[in-house]
Amino acid sequence: MVKPLLSLLTAVLLLHPLAGLADAERGQLLYENHCLSCHESNVHIRETQAARSLAAVRAAIERWQAVGNLGWGTEEVADVAAYLNATWYHYRE
Repeated sequence: MVKPLLSLLTAVLLLHPLAGLADAERGQLLYENHCLSCHESNVHIRETQAARSLAAVRAAIERWQAVGNLGWGTEEVADVAAYLNATWYHYRE
């Protein structure tokens, strides 16, 4: 009984990405479709950059998605944060 259950669990984990991992490609699409009209790339490289950590990046995304009434959940915020961090910030967790 244990062996078939372990085999099934292994198959599920291999076939489906682990929950909670941010998707930077999806984040890029979300950013380009909803944020890029106001945020050109220079906003991410200016000297007076407000986001000084990955947590600050996430907080800014949460704030601005609410202002834009986008209705994003934690997954969308995490995806956009992953994209911005991989592209511009390179903060460690």
